[in-house]
Amino acid sequence: MKIACLSLAPLYGEYVLGGSQKVLNDIVLGLRKNDIDLRVFSPIENNTSEDSFIGDVKIEKVLNLTGKFPSPFEVPLYELQQLSKIISLISDWADRIYLHGDGWFLRDYFLGNKIISGIHDLVYQESLSSVFSFDSNKIIIPSKYLLNTIHSSIARKKFESNNYMIIPNSISEPISEKLKEIDGNLILLFPHRPDPRKGFNEALRIANEFAKTKNWKKVILKSLVFDESLNKDKKNSEIFDTEAQREFLSNHGQIVFNDWIPFEQMGEFYSSGDLTLCPGDFIESFGLVPLESVVNGTPAICSSVGAFRELKDISGIELIPYGDIKKFVNTGINMINDQTSILKGKNYILNKFSRKKMINSYVEAFSFPDKKEKYDFKYIQSESKDFYLAPWCSLENDMIYHDYLGWMKKTKDKIRIENSNKISFDSNITEYAINKRILIPSYIDE
Repeated sequence: MKIACLSLAPLYGEYVLGGSQKVLNDIVLGLRKNDIDLRVFSPIENNTSEDSFIGDVKIEKVLNLTGKFPSPFEVPLYELQQLSKIISLISDWADRIYLHGDGWFLRDYFLGNKIISGIHDLVYQESLSSVFSFDSNKIIIPSKYLLNTIHSSIARKKFESNNYMIIPNSISEPISEKLKEIDGNLILLFPHRPDPRKGFNEALRIANEFAKTKNWKKVILKSLVFDESLNKDKKNSEIFDTEAQREFLSNHGQIVFNDWIPFEQMGEFYSSGDLTLCPGDFIESFGLVPLESVVNGTPAICSSVGAFRELKDISGIELIPYGDIKKFVNTGINMINDQTSILKGKNYILNKFSRKKMINSYVEAFSFPDKKEKYDFKYIQSESKDFYLAPWCSLENDMIYHDYLGWMKKTKDKIRIENSNKISFDSNITEYAINKRILIPSYIDE
């Protein structure tokens, strides 16, 4: 079996930008351990002559794209013509095409190949079009949250014509020991890419509230700074809230920006802290950061957004309504020294999200791409079963939080969940809730 893996985003081997690229590295290394013939292709890099590798697989930087994700096809038409020739050569070599992150509209050049799409963040146009407009033999997604979102967004006939497979991402092996020094300081970790939606400004405000408690000699917020020469994501930014930064520093806080860390060394970063913060409103499709934090001995506290909500029952991880800074702090204080929860969560995570399980699932997906998976969909329904609560919505503090629209203030005290699986709502809010896609008709075709 010959697999050609195509990435719209630039790849750098040991340096990864976000969880999706870390997972791609895991996939490549795992498939090679299974003696699968594999080639990896990514956009052309004009400013470097150095070769990059994932294990023993050279990253072939030959695709005529801008390298600016998520708008990789902002290129002249003649560049697309050249790209089509390269894709034809790749298609002739391979019998499986793996589109990591997908987004490929040049589907005609893959005729005769089995196409497997790997969807991660379902917020970019490229990923959306892959699910809605283009056909693949199999679409791999990392969470039930993402599957529920797709199921609740498109017509039933369209949904059933696709072939979805949930493969949770794997967790890196933890380091052998905790590296945090016991010195009376509190170390907070923010191990996310520099997309403002990941919540760095919120992390600053949370760190400041920790500092104001005076429970520690110093509160240190550790983050990562991605090399600008490698950062090809137009969505990324390092725009800070200078007022929040100034106030935190005035309360004897300290901000430490580490150089971008190769993913194999991230365990050391996680183990160096007391608490990992995931306070943003980015619609997460999987919860890689909090899971990897816990397996390295550091509890994690997250905004209750996207697929983070699937982690609510894992020990060592707590969910907080987005933007509730004081609750982040109060909950975090209780979590920091709870070693029993961390150990329990670590054992659960290592078993459920092992690399072996993930790779075995990918091998199955590539070997039998036309095998149809079956899934049950259990939503929080109204008593009449005419409506259910959209998977991108949750009831927090007696109000609906909408992953795409934020806090829906009109729903305050108007919507209730009873017995954990029944939703009730005031009749005067029904039309609003339907229009805002808070409530989904039982059959969305209607």
